[in-house]
Amino acid sequence: MKQKSALAKGVAICMLAASIPLFLAVDGVQARRFAQLEQEIAQLERRQAEMVEENKNLITGISVLSSADRIEALASGQLGMRPAESSEIIRVEMGGR
Repeated sequence: MKQKSALAKGVAICMLAASIPLFLAVDGVQARRFAQLEQEIAQLERRQAEMVEENKNLITGISVLSSADRIEALASGQLGMRPAESSEIIRVEMGGR
């Protein structure tokens, strides 16, 4: 009986000792995967910051391009348009219900 108990203890110790390299390998794989994910997150955060900056520039561009002064300058300068005289304005009324 003591032999079986001693044998069981010996087997348990050997299995524990054999499992240590396995746990170290799993830990190494997880650490590598964690480092890859951290790198991917950093890259995505940089891309997000770039996109936010690009969006700000686009919004500024829209504001500049849609300003009333710019549109008026284009209409008069490039298209030869002018403000309508009051005698040139025609009002159309739609029949209501």
